[in-house]
Amino acid sequence: MTLQQLRYILELSRHNSISAAAHALNISQPSLSTAIKDLEKEFSLTLVERNRHGITFTPAGLEFLHYAGHILSHAEAMHDHFQAEKKQDLPQVLSISSQHYPFADEAFIHALQHVPPNAACTFTLREGRTSQVIHDVVTRESQLGILFLSHMNARFLKDLFHKNKLEFTPLCAFTPCLYVRSGHPLAEFSHVVPGQFSNYPCVRFEQGHDKSQFSEELLLPNRASRQCIYVTDRSTLFSIIRATDAYTIGTGHAAPSIIGRHLAVIPIENPLDTMTVGWIKMAGEPLPEEASHYITILTDLLRGRENKE
Repeated sequence: MTLQQLRYILELSRHNSISAAAHALNISQPSLSTAIKDLEKEFSLTLVERNRHGITFTPAGLEFLHYAGHILSHAEAMHDHFQAEKKQDLPQVLSISSQHYPFADEAFIHALQHVPPNAACTFTLREGRTSQVIHDVVTRESQLGILFLSHMNARFLKDLFHKNKLEFTPLCAFTPCLYVRSGHPLAEFSHVVPGQFSNYPCVRFEQGHDKSQFSEELLLPNRASRQCIYVTDRSTLFSIIRATDAYTIGTGHAAPSIIGRHLAVIPIENPLDTMTVGWIKMAGEPLPEEASHYITILTDLLRGRENKE
């Protein structure tokens, strides 16, 4: 086993395609296939299953990715420690993966504003579907991930966290809210009940073939809208809401500077569930200083806005 082989398999996990990963690595497809087969032979494991759509990691392969990311993370840290002439010359690094939350953006912007003008830094914020947030943290693409738990998905996600050696830390529990345009027929209500909006189109973030427990919106039982619109990015979602009578469901905690001032946010009365926003990281590993600072900013933003409301 070599560090190069581990880098190869991590790159493969980012593309789920031999050809795409080989292109990104600037090597030939046979070279990449040979490296993966050598690892499988060495460990007597089947790491990936090949099909006409590309490749899929086996359960053993996903566990192998966890260890590969751990090894590479320590190898890179050791390299940085001994190659840098001065500790203070190392760049500040922050990498976050999040469900599509405006407050995650807002905290990220605040973190950027705290970076000294002449300091070197590499900051990354990825917004993606729930499974990608988890994948990014497991493979060390991101230092932490931001997502939510509810009564409906908590058992499924906690089992997934346990299997992948992740720990979840809650930040705030929110009553779900309806997001609609300011001219929407429901916009003047101080509260709404699920039956009031079930006949309007619902906009949701597309989760691919993932299970319903990966949904980024709170799923209200027996209140499915007859029209459902799926999107992959937050800008499109808010544009649809501003232009139609469609709605989405979220925490209700969003800065006007991020989502705009043409949306109404209405608490849902008796929703039968809550949204507990929190963050995940690899269990037993300390957070880097920049990530800890980001969590402090995010916590202050959420709790400060909660107190105002």
